[in-house]
Amino acid sequence: MTYRVIQWGTGSVGRQALREVLKNPECQLAGVKVYGDAKVGKDAGELAGMPATGVIASKDPAVAKGDTVLYCPIVADYDEIARLLRAGANVVTTASNVYPQFYGPGVYNKINDAALEGGATFHGSGINPAFMSEVLPLTLSGLVHRARKIRVQEVSDVNHYASTAPEIMLDHVGFGKSPEEALNADAFLKGMTAYFSESIHMIVDHLGVTLDRIEERHEVATSKVRVVLDNGRAIEPGTVGCRLFRWIAIVGGQPRIELSTFWKVTAELEPQWNVSTSKLVEWTISIEGTPSVRCTVATCASFDPDSPDYLKGAEEAAVVGTATHAVNAIPYVHAAPPGVKTFLDLPIIASRGALRD
Repeated sequence: MTYRVIQWGTGSVGRQALREVLKNPECQLAGVKVYGDAKVGKDAGELAGMPATGVIASKDPAVAKGDTVLYCPIVADYDEIARLLRAGANVVTTASNVYPQFYGPGVYNKINDAALEGGATFHGSGINPAFMSEVLPLTLSGLVHRARKIRVQEVSDVNHYASTAPEIMLDHVGFGKSPEEALNADAFLKGMTAYFSESIHMIVDHLGVTLDRIEERHEVATSKVRVVLDNGRAIEPGTVGCRLFRWIAIVGGQPRIELSTFWKVTAELEPQWNVSTSKLVEWTISIEGTPSVRCTVATCASFDPDSPDYLKGAEEAAVVGTATHAVNAIPYVHAAPPGVKTFLDLPIIASRGALRD
């Protein structure tokens, strides 16, 4: 069948999601929501860097029962989400909420009740948090009898992201700022903590253990060299060139789950952290137990040595993966009963375009 899709937001992830919808023969683009005046009235194809579609972007697209809204703003608006669900539209979002139970009954009931009222389904998607920090560790835990510790570590060169979304990576995350400025967490960074805490709560709930608390330990390293981003902005020596975010779940008085993320714009750092010079985005999932298992996943444009894109475009590929995972979820969400449905409630979300000519 064909799924009517409304793309809600055309930023870094939203633009890629829009491209995937336009390329997917199972999807029919029914509308595009934009936030900036400069995008209003533009054809969806122009916003996606593709041929014209006849679908014109607006700030308030019409939403019909049975539509699926790909909800991709930076921050979720729960009133807006509830309105969409109550109108009968499914909502698949990349704006956190992969496990909205974490936020308590005030948020969860608002979304779930609206979905039940509208006969719609809500699902939070993404790559990390989400697939790497929840689906993979839980899947690997199926090989382990006694798991003593679960660790998920990301190492990512964020030059591309810092260039395309400087308001996030420079203004909020703090690249190019002094260590003192960068470590002064603002609302965005507090939102990151909540996002990764969702993953921890999903893991402990599914494994049937009680979480004592989550500890945060964040560090920065400064750049030894001047780094010029693609957008022309520079990271000067002595300013933040790498950030380490760590969230540690204490279970039974012991650190049992650790999610960590190294974001770097250079490997020339002080102190000299072992973040490698690779341009790939890499996640390593380790479970220490009986037996112990480890899995490393990386993204790039191509792993084929004969391709001109060999080992290139890693960070953009991670963004494409984030968007594609949400698009691939649409048929599964459409088939699911109304209400909030997490990865624990849906079948394995597989590629809808795999091996298709």
